[in-house]
Amino acid sequence: MVKRKTGLPFQEGYLFKGTSEIHIFTDYRWNHGKVTRRWLVDPETITAEDIVTHPFSVSPPPTDD
Repeated sequence: MVKRKTGLPFQEGYLFKGTSEIHIFTDYRWNHGKVTRRWLVDPETITAEDIVTHPFSVSPPPTDD
């Protein structure tokens, strides 16, 4: 039996332009140790210095009430 490859997202990249936030990429860590990046825009159109990375989470961030 072949072990199925699974990837879990662990980091996302965003670009902030004015008041809008653009999702640029998602990084995945696979169960065999490899890390891959899924680009959602053409990487040639942006500069690396403009990208802000955040850890990926399926739960919303805590609110300050």
